[in-house]
Amino acid sequence: MKYPIMIAAMVAVAASATATPVTTPPPSLVALGGNVTAVYVFADAADASILGMSSPSVVPQIFCNHSTGGCTASAAGATFNLGSLSGPLTFTLDDTTTGITYDSMNPDSFGDYHVDIRTSYTYAGVPSLSPALQAQLDALPNVTYVAWEDHDQSNNSDFDYNDLIFAFSNTAPVHNPGIPEPLTLSLVGMGLLGAFGLRRKKKA
Repeated sequence: MKYPIMIAAMVAVAASATATPVTTPPPSLVALGGNVTAVYVFADAADASILGMSSPSVVPQIFCNHSTGGCTASAAGATFNLGSLSGPLTFTLDDTTTGITYDSMNPDSFGDYHVDIRTSYTYAGVPSLSPALQAQLDALPNVTYVAWEDHDQSNNSDFDYNDLIFAFSNTAPVHNPGIPEPLTLSLVGMGLLGAFGLRRKKKA
Protein backbone atom coordinates (compact mmCIF):
# COMPACT_ATOMS: atom_id res chain seq x y z
CA MET A 1 0.00 0.00 0.00
CA LYS A 2 2.87 2.39 0.70
CA TYR A 3 4.27 2.07 -2.85
CA PRO A 4 1.28 3.72 -4.60
CA ILE A 5 1.53 6.58 -2.07
CA MET A 6 5.25 6.98 -2.78
CA ILE A 7 4.63 6.95 -6.55
CA ALA A 8 1.86 9.56 -6.19
CA ALA A 9 4.19 11.76 -4.13
CA MET A 10 6.96 11.45 -6.74
CA VAL A 11 4.52 12.40 -9.52
CA ALA A 12 3.36 15.41 -7.50
CA VAL A 13 6.93 16.59 -6.97
CA ALA A 14 7.75 16.14 -10.66
CA ALA A 15 4.65 18.11 -11.64
CA SER A 16 5.46 20.95 -9.25
CA ALA A 17 9.01 21.20 -10.63
CA THR A 18 7.66 22.46 -13.95
CA ALA A 19 5.76 25.71 -13.72
CA THR A 20 3.43 27.27 -16.26
CA PRO A 21 4.90 29.58 -18.92
CA VAL A 22 3.81 33.23 -18.97
CA THR A 23 1.64 33.80 -22.03
CA THR A 24 0.35 37.31 -21.25
CA PRO A 25 2.57 40.35 -21.91
CA PRO A 26 4.72 41.19 -18.87
CA PRO A 27 5.22 44.81 -17.82
CA SER A 28 7.53 46.78 -20.05
CA LEU A 29 10.61 48.29 -18.42
CA VAL A 30 10.78 52.07 -18.77
CA ALA A 31 13.75 54.32 -18.05
CA LEU A 32 12.67 57.32 -16.01
CA GLY A 33 15.28 59.70 -17.43
CA GLY A 34 18.78 59.84 -16.03
CA ASN A 35 21.61 57.38 -15.71
CA VAL A 36 20.61 53.70 -15.84
CA THR A 37 22.94 51.27 -14.07
CA ALA A 38 22.64 47.54 -14.73
CA VAL A 39 23.57 45.23 -11.83
CA TYR A 40 24.33 41.52 -12.09
CA VAL A 41 22.30 40.01 -9.24
CA PHE A 42 22.00 36.23 -9.57
CA ALA A 43 22.50 33.35 -12.00
CA ASP A 44 22.03 29.62 -11.61
CA ALA A 45 21.84 28.58 -15.26
CA ALA A 46 24.02 25.85 -16.72
CA ASP A 47 23.72 27.35 -20.21
CA ALA A 48 26.01 30.21 -21.22
CA SER A 49 24.01 33.36 -21.85
CA ILE A 50 24.72 36.98 -22.74
CA LEU A 51 22.49 39.85 -21.61
CA GLY A 52 22.25 42.66 -24.16
CA MET A 53 20.07 45.67 -24.94
CA SER A 54 18.36 46.17 -28.30
CA SER A 55 16.41 49.39 -27.67
CA PRO A 56 16.63 52.39 -27.47
CA SER A 57 20.29 51.73 -28.30
CA VAL A 58 22.12 48.51 -29.08
CA VAL A 59 24.49 47.10 -26.45
CA PRO A 60 25.45 43.56 -27.55
CA GLN A 61 27.07 42.50 -24.27
CA ILE A 62 26.17 43.80 -20.84
CA PHE A 63 26.73 40.69 -18.71
CA CYS A 64 27.55 37.01 -19.19
CA ASN A 65 26.91 34.21 -16.71
CA HIS A 66 29.76 32.16 -18.23
CA SER A 67 32.76 33.33 -20.21
CA THR A 68 31.58 33.00 -23.80
CA GLY A 69 31.77 34.83 -27.09
CA GLY A 70 34.51 37.13 -25.85
CA CYS A 71 32.41 38.10 -22.82
CA THR A 72 33.88 37.42 -19.37
CA ALA A 73 31.67 35.85 -16.73
CA SER A 74 30.28 38.38 -14.25
CA ALA A 75 29.93 38.08 -10.49
CA ALA A 76 27.07 39.27 -8.29
CA GLY A 77 27.37 43.01 -7.77
CA ALA A 78 29.04 43.71 -11.13
CA THR A 79 27.70 46.90 -12.73
CA PHE A 80 27.38 48.29 -16.25
CA ASN A 81 26.59 51.92 -16.99
CA LEU A 82 23.98 52.16 -19.76
CA GLY A 83 24.10 55.96 -19.79
CA SER A 84 21.24 58.45 -19.62
CA LEU A 85 18.06 56.80 -20.93
CA SER A 86 14.38 57.66 -21.14
CA GLY A 87 11.42 55.61 -22.33
CA PRO A 88 10.89 51.89 -22.97
CA LEU A 89 13.88 49.55 -22.76
CA THR A 90 14.18 46.20 -24.52
CA PHE A 91 16.75 43.66 -23.35
CA THR A 92 17.84 40.41 -24.97
CA LEU A 93 19.11 37.15 -23.55
CA ASP A 94 21.25 35.21 -26.02
CA ASP A 95 21.57 31.61 -24.89
CA THR A 96 24.77 30.67 -26.71
CA THR A 97 24.42 27.03 -25.64
CA THR A 98 21.13 26.52 -27.50
CA GLY A 99 21.62 29.31 -30.04
CA ILE A 100 18.24 30.88 -29.12
CA THR A 101 17.79 34.56 -28.30
CA TYR A 102 14.85 35.88 -26.26
CA ASP A 103 13.82 39.47 -25.68
CA SER A 104 12.01 41.16 -22.83
CA MET A 105 9.12 42.54 -24.90
CA ASN A 106 8.06 39.74 -27.24
CA PRO A 107 7.01 36.09 -26.89
CA ASP A 108 9.01 33.20 -28.31
CA SER A 109 7.81 31.05 -31.20
CA PHE A 110 5.52 29.13 -28.79
CA GLY A 111 3.85 32.32 -27.53
CA ASP A 112 5.65 32.27 -24.16
CA TYR A 113 7.40 35.25 -22.55
CA HIS A 114 10.80 34.84 -20.89
CA VAL A 115 10.97 37.61 -18.26
CA ASP A 116 9.46 38.23 -14.83
CA ILE A 117 9.74 41.96 -14.00
CA ARG A 118 9.34 43.13 -10.38
CA THR A 119 10.19 46.06 -8.14
CA SER A 120 11.25 43.77 -5.29
CA TYR A 121 13.56 40.77 -5.05
CA THR A 122 10.86 38.23 -4.21
CA TYR A 123 11.68 35.38 -6.58
CA ALA A 124 11.08 31.82 -5.43
CA GLY A 125 13.90 29.29 -5.35
CA VAL A 126 16.76 31.78 -5.20
CA PRO A 127 18.98 32.64 -2.22
CA SER A 128 18.61 35.91 -0.36
CA LEU A 129 20.75 38.85 -1.40
CA SER A 130 24.01 39.18 0.50
CA PRO A 131 24.13 42.20 2.86
CA ALA A 132 26.73 43.86 0.61
CA LEU A 133 24.65 43.41 -2.55
CA GLN A 134 21.49 44.49 -0.75
CA ALA A 135 23.24 47.68 0.39
CA GLN A 136 24.54 48.28 -3.13
CA LEU A 137 21.04 48.00 -4.60
CA ASP A 138 19.48 50.09 -1.81
CA ALA A 139 21.85 52.93 -2.72
CA LEU A 140 20.47 53.05 -6.29
CA PRO A 141 17.27 54.96 -7.18
CA ASN A 142 14.16 53.21 -8.52
CA VAL A 143 15.51 49.67 -8.95
CA THR A 144 13.60 47.16 -11.09
CA TYR A 145 14.48 43.45 -11.26
CA VAL A 146 14.31 41.44 -14.49
CA ALA A 147 14.43 37.65 -14.08
CA TRP A 148 14.82 35.39 -17.09
CA GLU A 149 13.79 31.90 -18.14
CA ASP A 150 16.59 30.69 -20.41
CA HIS A 151 14.85 27.69 -22.03
CA ASP A 152 11.67 27.31 -24.06
CA GLN A 153 9.35 24.42 -24.84
CA SER A 154 11.79 23.06 -27.42
CA ASN A 155 14.47 22.41 -24.79
CA ASN A 156 12.56 21.25 -21.71
CA SER A 157 12.04 24.55 -19.91
CA ASP A 158 10.93 24.40 -16.29
CA PHE A 159 9.56 27.97 -16.58
CA ASP A 160 10.73 28.91 -13.08
CA TYR A 161 11.90 32.36 -14.26
CA ASN A 162 14.91 32.48 -11.94
CA ASP A 163 17.79 31.36 -14.17
CA LEU A 164 19.34 34.83 -14.39
CA ILE A 165 18.33 37.97 -12.51
CA PHE A 166 19.50 41.52 -13.20
CA ALA A 167 18.59 44.89 -11.70
CA PHE A 168 18.30 48.28 -13.37
CA SER A 169 18.32 51.65 -11.64
CA ASN A 170 16.19 54.65 -12.64
CA THR A 171 13.54 52.38 -14.14
CA ALA A 172 9.97 51.31 -13.49
CA PRO A 173 7.67 48.59 -14.82
CA VAL A 174 4.74 49.91 -16.84
CA HIS A 175 1.95 47.38 -16.76
CA ASN A 176 0.05 46.30 -19.83
CA PRO A 177 -3.71 46.59 -19.12
CA GLY A 178 -4.25 43.45 -21.17
CA ILE A 179 -7.57 44.60 -22.70
CA PRO A 180 -7.64 46.18 -26.16
CA GLU A 181 -9.03 49.72 -26.13
CA PRO A 182 -12.23 49.05 -28.18
CA LEU A 183 -13.15 46.21 -25.83
CA THR A 184 -12.44 48.42 -22.81
CA LEU A 185 -14.82 51.07 -24.17
CA SER A 186 -17.53 48.50 -24.87
CA LEU A 187 -17.21 47.09 -21.34
CA VAL A 188 -17.51 50.58 -19.86
CA GLY A 189 -20.55 51.21 -22.04
CA MET A 190 -22.19 47.95 -20.93
CA GLY A 191 -21.49 48.87 -17.31
CA LEU A 192 -23.15 52.26 -17.73
CA LEU A 193 -26.17 50.71 -19.45
CA GLY A 194 -26.48 48.20 -16.62
CA ALA A 195 -26.30 50.93 -13.98
CA PHE A 196 -28.89 52.99 -15.88
CA GLY A 197 -31.17 49.96 -16.11
CA LEU A 198 -30.94 49.32 -12.36
CA ARG A 199 -31.73 52.96 -11.63
CA ARG A 200 -34.85 52.84 -13.84
CA LYS A 201 -35.95 49.60 -12.16
CA LYS A 202 -35.62 51.17 -8.72
CA LYS A 203 -37.70 54.17 -9.80
CA ALA A 204 -40.41 51.88 -11.16
